[in-house]
Amino acid sequence: MPHSDAIPASLPLNDQHAHVRAAFVARLKPGAHLLNGQCAAGEDLCWLRAEGYVVTACEAVLADAKVASQQFGQAVRVCPLAKMHSVLPYDGIWLSRPLDSEEATLVPLLQQLATLLNAGAPICFPLPPSGKISHAQLQQLVTTSGIALQLAPMEALSANTSDSASQHASQYVMLLRGDHQAS
Repeated sequence: MPHSDAIPASLPLNDQHAHVRAAFVARLKPGAHLLNGQCAAGEDLCWLRAEGYVVTACEAVLADAKVASQQFGQAVRVCPLAKMHSVLPYDGIWLSRPLDSEEATLVPLLQQLATLLNAGAPICFPLPPSGKISHAQLQQLVTTSGIALQLAPMEALSANTSDSASQHASQYVMLLRGDHQAS
């Protein structure tokens, strides 16, 4: 089967993420180079490519990486986020799945992800549905651990957003890479 950059139009995007997606892409330049981490079966990979971004995708689960790769005609790196590296920094990172909320693993992972970003670049990810960590707890953790990231507001939220979408939005967080390296 020949490789194609064409994006299948048959996959519907999850509407409840629209405002989060809008807040993320509002911080990007056209053609930005992004990392889609924990890409699962590739729905977000499809969306990011359709928006015109250059996307590197990674997934720790081989079966999911194969599905995403076959479905969208793009290689997906089989690699856990903690081992991800890149010669050139990314203009943004979109994670398709929540990060582990245990402080012992979350802090080193956020430090690692910060090293993959250009200064000022966003990283956006869902918080675990278990509610183990809130926005405020994450901000405290980021501030006290010296990670080169800061919590960013989700400017795309509007008064017209439905209650159910607002509740879903509170489960997402966006951090911005600072101008200095984490120590």
